Amino acid sequence: MKKSTYLRNELNLTQCEMAELFNITRSQLSLFELGLRELPTTALIRASQIGNFMATAKVPEAKDFPQIADWEEEKEKFLEKALADCKHYQSTIIRKLPKMEEAYQATLKTLQLIDYLKEQAHKEDALHQGAIFILEDKARKSLKKCGPKELVKQQYQLLLLQKQEEWLNDLIANDRIE
Repeated sequence: MKKSTYLRNELNLTQCEMAELFNITRSQLSLFELGLRELPTTALIRASQIGNFMATAKVPEAKDFPQIADWEEEKEKFLEKALADCKHYQSTIIRKLPKMEEAYQATLKTLQLIDYLKEQAHKEDALHQGAIFILEDKARKSLKKCGPKELVKQQYQLLLLQKQEEWLNDLIANDRIE
């Protein structure tokens, strides 16, 4: 019972597929796995042969199967593209961050100017309140795009991409994806 389930799981087969391999019905296999019924002799012989083969066979490698070569090539192409994309996104962020920081500093200066203009509001030659409102609105929008929260998001994204690049390089170098 447990051996059949183990063998089925080892081969990653469904009950239907395993039953097909044993040339029995799925319900016969199910009853066998539950310990409620014995398998027909031919199925027992086949199960024994498969179990013996699995126990004595060397651990297979992808290179042993020509049909896997295409998949290996696709895997390598995928990893190379993922690495190229990762580097591209990093360079985009690296170019973007100084501009964001510059815009953030300019926004801080704008906020400082707004405070100054509000202090001057009681003077006769003071800037019209509508102009101050426009400056405040522009500063709010700028902070949404390049404020501290957005800067941290970009920096965090850059760190993740750098770590991803390390992992991809490791996967490519060591060919560790199976």
